[in-house]
Amino acid sequence: TLGLHDPHIEGKVEKKESLRLSQTLPWERRLELSKSWLKHFDPDWISLQFVPYAFHPRGLFQDFLNVFPRILESRKLQIMFHEIWIGEFPGSPWLQKACGLLQKRYVRKLLKKTMPLVINHSCAGAEVRLKKAGMQSEHLPIFGNIPPIEKPNPTRFHDLLSRAGLRLPMAERSDWWILGFFGSIHEDWEVELSVTPILEAAKQGGKKVAVLSLGRLGETKRKWDQISAYRKEEVNWVRVGELDSAEMSLCLHGLDYGLTSTPWDLVGKSGAIAALVEHGVPIFVSVEGGTKNAPLVIGEPYRHLIHRTDDSLYEKLLSGLLKTPSRESLSMVTDLFLQQLAEHEKAA
Repeated sequence: TLGLHDPHIEGKVEKKESLRLSQTLPWERRLELSKSWLKHFDPDWISLQFVPYAFHPRGLFQDFLNVFPRILESRKLQIMFHEIWIGEFPGSPWLQKACGLLQKRYVRKLLKKTMPLVINHSCAGAEVRLKKAGMQSEHLPIFGNIPPIEKPNPTRFHDLLSRAGLRLPMAERSDWWILGFFGSIHEDWEVELSVTPILEAAKQGGKKVAVLSLGRLGETKRKWDQISAYRKEEVNWVRVGELDSAEMSLCLHGLDYGLTSTPWDLVGKSGAIAALVEHGVPIFVSVEGGTKNAPLVIGEPYRHLIHRTDDSLYEKLLSGLLKTPSRESLSMVTDLFLQQLAEHEKAA
């Protein structure tokens, strides 16, 4: 792996299979070091994991655009657009629209200068905008970063809940719906809109409700403090926090349902959602996003686990939304990635 604009180091950090270059190095020096490092194993393909804001605070990546084609030379290129350009959501401020126009222009230049054989996207927001701009791309799912453990121990899960303040006897587990957030919670997630249909269905079905906060909240802790005051007599709000990978997998296995503040059109780019669906957890999406009539874009095996928080959710919950067996997606994504490369190389 090659990191061209690392804000966390000074100079360079080189290992056998990676090179990290500081954002403080002159771009020409980064070009020199990158070409020298790549020369050692001379890859046939380069995969660019692209986020415009990785190179500039406003996503205006002119310096990267000037250097990257010279690093690439004649090698075959695949670009994964994790993000594209801003300013095309309804009601976007004029500054976002202006930045977005420049970002879009730079993306066009990047494609023209590098001529990638494969262009990928991970979510509906990118799919729709790239297609509208005449840039053809293919979906490549992302995978979660919490590998599902085998044979999760329910007793250990209940011990974790007890440590976090929720004492739930094993014999009463079937009387509860345990929901969970994994990671941060965006400001535009509305607790009343998102939770009310769940509480109505729980009341009808005779279920108690607990909502867990799993992982790091970061700057969104204030949002958690705000929402966890909602209908406290009906909801047990439980802050679990950060755990190691095995304990986090245990908690994800223990959930009945997942909550997310990720908009519908960005579902496919969320690592938190990827981790939840790999653990077989149905997820409720209540934020629409800025892409009108956006399709659901996520890995095919997990599509049935994504549900809108709309009028139909109440009936779905009462009918029984069952979890599915856990299924990691790393091998599936790897196979699809290599298949796409081979197909486009053959067609070139």
